[in-house]
Amino acid sequence: MLMPIFILTLMILSLIYKRKYIPLIFILLGVVVSLLNGVESREIALNFSNALSSVFLSIGLNIVVIIAFSEYVNKNGATKDLVLLVYKPISKIKDRYLILAMFYLIGLALSTVITSASALSMIYMSTVFPILISKGISKEGAAGMIASVGVIEFGHLKSSTIFMAEEQNRLINDYVINGQLFLFIGIAIVGAISHYFWQRYLDNRLTNDNDEKSLTDNLDYQHKISIFTALLPLLPLFLILPEHLFTKLNLPLWGIGMICISISFILDLKSNKFNVKEQLSFFLTSISNSFFFIVSVIVGGKFLVNSLPIESIINIYSHMSLGSINPTILSSVLLLVIVLFCTLLGSGTVSFITITSIMSKFKIVSMNQFSSTFTSMQMISGIGRAISPISPTTLLCSQISGVTLSSIILRNIVPTILIVILSIIYSNI
Repeated sequence: MLMPIFILTLMILSLIYKRKYIPLIFILLGVVVSLLNGVESREIALNFSNALSSVFLSIGLNIVVIIAFSEYVNKNGATKDLVLLVYKPISKIKDRYLILAMFYLIGLALSTVITSASALSMIYMSTVFPILISKGISKEGAAGMIASVGVIEFGHLKSSTIFMAEEQNRLINDYVINGQLFLFIGIAIVGAISHYFWQRYLDNRLTNDNDEKSLTDNLDYQHKISIFTALLPLLPLFLILPEHLFTKLNLPLWGIGMICISISFILDLKSNKFNVKEQLSFFLTSISNSFFFIVSVIVGGKFLVNSLPIESIINIYSHMSLGSINPTILSSVLLLVIVLFCTLLGSGTVSFITITSIMSKFKIVSMNQFSSTFTSMQMISGIGRAISPISPTTLLCSQISGVTLSSIILRNIVPTILIVILSIIYSNI
C-alpha cells in the first residue's frame, strides 16, 4: 500500500515543481472531498493510482505520443512543406472561412471512421491547422474549430451508438440510418454555418481584420518541396484509415504514432537533419510537457469526479416520478444535463451511458416514448468536450496551437449552443 501513497506524493510535488496549478487543484480537491467522506488516506492514494494508470494507459499514452509526432514534424519542416504543397490549390478559394467550414464537414465525415475525438483533433492539428493559419485564419479560430470536429457521436463504430442500438433493440444499421442520419445532417449544416460566421466575427475583433497576405508572407514560396516530406504529417491518417477499414489488428493510436515517429527519425538521420541525441532530447521534452499540461489535468479531473459522492446523490433521487412533467420540458432538461455532465467530466460516452443506465434501471422514463430524445442525447453526448476545460480535445488543441483554453472554449460556445438547440427541436418533433 506504500506505492500508491508514494505515487500520489510524487505527483503533487512534481506539479508544484512544474507550476501546473490546475491539475494540482483537482487532485487536492479530490483528497479533501475523500477525507470529508471518511475515506482513509491509503484508499485515497490507491484511488489516485488507479485514475493515473487508467488514464495514462489509454488516452494519456495516445496524447503524449501523437503530440510528440505533431511537434516533431513541425520542427523538421515537414509541416511547412505540407502547407506549401496544399496552399496553391487552396488559395483559389478566396473565402478563407469557407475553407474552414469545408474542413469542419470533412472532419465530421472522418469522425465516423476515426472514432476517437482526441485522435482526430491531433491529426487535424498537425495537418489542417497550418493550412488554415496560412490562409489568414487566427490560431484561436483554427484550433477552436478543430476541437469540435470529433465530438458528434454518429456512425456504426461509435461505442455510444452501439450501446443505444442495443438499448432500443434495433439493428445498428437501422438505428444509424433511420435514427441518427437526419439529425446528423442538420448538425453538420448548423455547425459549419455557425463556425463560418462566429470564427470570422471573432477574428475580425481579434486581429482588426488582418488580410490573408499579412499572415502568409512568412511562407517561402521558392523553398524546394519534397513531396515525400510534405506528406509526412499525414502519415497517421494514411495508417489509421486503411488499418480501420481493411484489417482487424486494431492498432492503438500510440502504436501508430510510434511507427510515424520512427519513420520520421530514420528519414532525418539519413538526411543529417538531427542527430540521435537531439531527437531523443526533443522527444522526451515533448512527452514531459504534454504529460504535465494535458494528461495530468485529465488524471486530476478523473480523480476528483471519482471522489464525489455521486452514487449517494443518485440514490436520493432514484425514485422520482417524472411522468407528470411536460415531455418537451423533460426532453430539454435531459439534453442540457448530458451536455453539462460532459462539460464537467470531459467525457461524453461515460456521461451518456451512466445517465441512460440510471434512467433505464429505475424506469424513470420510457426509451420508446422518448426515442428521439435519447437519440439526440446520444449524438450530442460528447459535444460538451468542445467547451470543457478538462477535455483531452481542448487541452491538446490548446497545447499544440499555443492559445489559451478560454479562447478555444469561447470559439465553440456559439456552435455548441446552436447544435444543442437544434437537438432539442429535433427531440420534440
